[in-house]
Amino acid sequence: MRRRDALVIGGFVAAAVALPPVLRRLPSEFEFSPVSGFDGFRRVRGGSVSSGNVALIGLDDRLPAPADPPLKALENPCLSLFGPQGWTQSRVPVAVFSDFNCPYCKTLDERLVALETEGAPIRLVWHEMPLLGQGSYRSARAAVAATFLGAGDAARAYLWHHNLPPGPAALGRMAEALGLLPDMLRREFDSQRVINKLALGLELGGRLGIPGTPGTVIGRTLVVGAIRPPDLDRLIRMELEEGPLACT
Repeated sequence: MRRRDALVIGGFVAAAVALPPVLRRLPSEFEFSPVSGFDGFRRVRGGSVSSGNVALIGLDDRLPAPADPPLKALENPCLSLFGPQGWTQSRVPVAVFSDFNCPYCKTLDERLVALETEGAPIRLVWHEMPLLGQGSYRSARAAVAATFLGAGDAARAYLWHHNLPPGPAALGRMAEALGLLPDMLRREFDSQRVINKLALGLELGGRLGIPGTPGTVIGRTLVVGAIRPPDLDRLIRMELEEGPLACT
């Protein structure tokens, strides 16, 4: 083989090796499909998913059933997803279905929090979807309990870096780290409204067809699985340009 031919072939090989990372940085073309039972919402394929068995959730905790059937709360899916604040012209609501034992969730959650902190036109709404065992379920209960006590953001940051073993001592340590009264967090952890909130998140995720976490509803667009940063940024821009759906 002549030296010139070898250099040309070598150049093609180098380009082939370098191309995938470049492509991964480019936004993909979205192919949308409707979400059954959610008028006006659409689905787009995401990346990797962590999944578990929803039938096993909460068994060791022997929790009572939700006081209010989740179906009643789902009469308006948009309100169930985004809460009474709904949409505004200037901010896109982002509903996040997450599990504290899901590695893809941690990456996406941190990215979304950073975007919101930096002033991106989004409003984050968290729905715990603990599918990866009892540790996931305990952490989800603790996160929801802390949210009702006004320390939701701090609780999520804490739980991404600390396991939550069974028993009151671990909850006490978490409360102290968050500046909450330990007894208050323990009571909230066992409260009916925490149980109802978790049941709603699991029911809502199931209705959306989310088989594992993360699942993210960016405006009207559901993404199941991990999202590349450029795709996330592009979806936010698209939803902002298309304007809000009515959540009434």
